[in-house]
Amino acid sequence: MVEITASDIFGIGQMDKISISLALLGLLCLYLSALAVYWDSVKFFTFSLLVGILSLIAWVFIPSSQTLAAMKVLPAVVNNQRIQGVAENALELTEQFLQDKLESLMSKEKSGAEK
Repeated sequence: MVEITASDIFGIGQMDKISISLALLGLLCLYLSALAVYWDSVKFFTFSLLVGILSLIAWVFIPSSQTLAAMKVLPAVVNNQRIQGVAENALELTEQFLQDKLESLMSKEKSGAEK
């Protein structure tokens, strides 16, 4: 079974901040690369463009907090045998209840037709 630790919860909570930071870093580096063209600095342009592109690519592929929470929690819930047992028991109780109601309705109809 998958355990969710305090560090997992903290990491999930920080994903949105990391995503925003990567987006801002990417935009800043792209701005700096435009300035490097103005300053005629090839090395600075190459470095800032490379860092900007890599940070924007990382920003695209970093999941949001909600997505990461779903990726962590849903398998733990779906694969939990206790929860599956509860669902099976609830289904059996529902089927039994409906069967009892159907039988009582049919017996009332028969007794009403005999009168």
